[in-house]
Amino acid sequence: MLPMDISEDQLRPLLDVLDGDARFIGGAIAAPHKEAVAQWLEARLTPSARRIGAVNCLYRQGGRGPLWGTNTDGEGALVCLEAIGGPVKDRAIVQLGAGGAGRAVAAYLADAGARVTLCVRQPDKIIPFARRIGARTMAWENRTDILDRADIVINTTSLGGVAGDMVEQTPLDDDAIGRLSSGVLIYDINYDPCPSRFLLLAAEHALPTGDGRCMNLEQAVLGFGYAVEESEGRAVTRHAMETVGLR
Repeated sequence: MLPMDISEDQLRPLLDVLDGDARFIGGAIAAPHKEAVAQWLEARLTPSARRIGAVNCLYRQGGRGPLWGTNTDGEGALVCLEAIGGPVKDRAIVQLGAGGAGRAVAAYLADAGARVTLCVRQPDKIIPFARRIGARTMAWENRTDILDRADIVINTTSLGGVAGDMVEQTPLDDDAIGRLSSGVLIYDINYDPCPSRFLLLAAEHALPTGDGRCMNLEQAVLGFGYAVEESEGRAVTRHAMETVGLR
């Protein structure tokens, strides 16, 4: 894979070039371009990507034709969460943030039967999305009001990640984390640094935790499968991905 750091004004010209170059078989889309790429693709979206409104994976159907978009973030997160804490069906999930990756996570959790509440800074903007997946919304400043009813708390914001000056920040402070019931699973989709400060605080309160490395691996396996398996018939295994990642 070749990393490309693209400004917003150059995104569409680049996508137009890649779309017309058959040598480009697929790729990953990172923040903050996931929603913009979905808009550029218009109708060339998988049902899940259309529902989420964001794309993190580009591929060519059958290895030919124009680029299509899908979203593997949510499926990857669901696999990891259930591996750590069991099925999410009927469990109350407080999700902090609902950006491109966050929407994917929320959609898959809701589809799996979880009761999802999205805590965001501008809840009015995500009401249509929340209604589509059957989730509730809550203003960011009120996020601690429902923690006593949470079975799982998930951070999908960039707070605690390496972006900007946010690596030392957390979506919940130590006092709020300390008031959580024992056994509440704390999950952070950030994987750099890992563990995040949020997870370190949770561990200090003896709460079970999960980090973004698992989700990153799972969505990569899924995404690579879209780009390579369909065009070359190769079986992509999780073990192979883990081996490459450890080099």
